[in-house]
Amino acid sequence: MSMIAFIIPSVLFVIVIEILIANRLHKKVYHYKSTVVSLSIGAAERLLNVWIMGVYYFVFNFIYNNYALFQLSDVWYNWILLLLITDFIWYWYHRLGHEINILWAFHIVHHQSEDYNYATSTRITIFQAIIRNVFWCLLPLLGFQPAMVFIILLIHGTYSFLTHTEIIGKLGWMEYIFITPSHHRVHHASNEEYLDKNYGDIFIFWDVLFGTFKREGKKPTYGLAKPVESYSFLWQHFHYLMEIAYRFRRTHGFMNKMKVLFGKPNKMIGNEREELEKLWLSPKQIKENDSESEDVSKLRTKRYIRYLEIQLAMVLIGLFLISFFINAIEFSDAFFLTILILLTLMNCSALLEQRRWIFFLEYMRLIVLLLYISVSFHSFCLMFIYLLILGFTTDIYRTLRIKYFRTLFY
Repeated sequence: MSMIAFIIPSVLFVIVIEILIANRLHKKVYHYKSTVVSLSIGAAERLLNVWIMGVYYFVFNFIYNNYALFQLSDVWYNWILLLLITDFIWYWYHRLGHEINILWAFHIVHHQSEDYNYATSTRITIFQAIIRNVFWCLLPLLGFQPAMVFIILLIHGTYSFLTHTEIIGKLGWMEYIFITPSHHRVHHASNEEYLDKNYGDIFIFWDVLFGTFKREGKKPTYGLAKPVESYSFLWQHFHYLMEIAYRFRRTHGFMNKMKVLFGKPNKMIGNEREELEKLWLSPKQIKENDSESEDVSKLRTKRYIRYLEIQLAMVLIGLFLISFFINAIEFSDAFFLTILILLTLMNCSALLEQRRWIFFLEYMRLIVLLLYISVSFHSFCLMFIYLLILGFTTDIYRTLRIKYFRTLFY
């Protein structure tokens, strides 16, 4: 597990390199808010994956030891066979993720960004990670040793990450064998001629074989055909599930309801999202003084960006530490750190959107932090004192809230 922690700085290093090269080529491939959201979603998946990684290994071992159809050794040709079968399974997992509504609800997050870069590649939710590991269970069932499976999955994931870039053009003969950045740009495009194409992860011949291959021609437009008009951490994760639930509730007849769950996403044509946005997305914070000077406005923006970046940096550091020391630290330490990181990720997206309710979230983080300190010192009396202090601050709550908004909201 400790070695997996180094995925985090490695990904950040590659992102920095991509930014430097893009700037050198005078290409704008990163946008600030989109990058923050992508890294936040990726950080949440990595964090929650820390807790369930052992479950994957246990399940793979259980299947291999009790139900394996064959016993495949680790000779070189079985490694090649494993790579081919892994990519074949990925093709169908990925294709079904685009063609079945309930699976698309978990995969859609990966396609929401209108940027296409290495930060976009990190947009994977824990739900998507769990579902694809269900598909990976076929590998130990066929008789591949779990250790071999995990190594191939690591290679598979690394290759997939590296195809998410605009700074690499077409790669000649490789385009006929492998999924290249050019091929995967097509997959992430919302242009009508590019929809539902190039599902492979390493090899392109699955798409050629099953009729889903498309070469890159016209410059892709990235993101969803119906863009998500919010940077909210929770909304990005759950909006499509809510749309399905809303449509399911309004649909009559068992078979029609099943079509809502298991039909194709392109059949979800309606006003569900607009109605849910009105119901669940609160109004953004309105600047109290529209006549303030440009210098004051710039100062607020700098403070807000600095505060946001400090929080995101602390999240990434905390994520690295919990990943590296997960087998050594106490359960309570890991649990409270996880809750604080998730609340901070929600806080970052609320800052991006200047939401009114963000001040309540700050209070929630403070309560969790104080509870953690109390548990660490085995003193609930201390926690009671903290809560009393917080209770007394309600008298100056409005003053603190206004001060907070004036300091950080632009």
